[in-house]
Amino acid sequence: MNWKQIDRNKRVQNKGVYNQWKQQVSDDCGNRCVYCSIHEMPWGGIDHYHIDHFRPQSIFTDLVNTITNLYHACPVCNKFKSKDWKNEPDDLNSICYPDPSDHNFTDLFEIQSNFTLEGKYTASKYLINRLYLNRPQLVYERREDFLNRRYKILIQETEKLILECEDIGLKNETIKTIIRISIFMQTRSDVTPYKLEEIKKPKKYKS
Repeated sequence: MNWKQIDRNKRVQNKGVYNQWKQQVSDDCGNRCVYCSIHEMPWGGIDHYHIDHFRPQSIFTDLVNTITNLYHACPVCNKFKSKDWKNEPDDLNSICYPDPSDHNFTDLFEIQSNFTLEGKYTASKYLINRLYLNRPQLVYERREDFLNRRYKILIQETEKLILECEDIGLKNETIKTIIRISIFMQTRSDVTPYKLEEIKKPKKYKS
């Protein structure tokens, strides 16, 4: 997926309060949820995303308006995380939330052949369970991301072959096939996987 480590040294502490900094927080986080990595656009843009207090504001009242404690989060991950806080994120082999400014989450997970996540550490396993990072919509998004990457490679390689091909009939048939594949991929991207039952935790995930 498209996780990225957030550079806290580039984050600017502005005047005012945290709910005035939503655009800044979104931009700092690449306009994606720092936990599941889903871009804000499928959700209707920045207005539908939340400002997450990494260390919950109900516990760490002195960090409510500290920019380095604020991250961009989708409403589902933010709801599941809520004010939960087990331990400081000093040790990935403890139950805690890894800090997106200290880790690239890509290094914390392994994507399985069925596009589910498996945590490499106790902390990342806890994150998967608490935020339900294997919910159907995210599995769908990972599969689509994989297919789109493969699709782009296929198109690039096919375009090279078309340029080298001297058989006009074969070249035309190949172009038609590419068009059909492109239409199919666009149809897939129009599918909306965000169904209510798919963003609710099954009982076995509830904590």
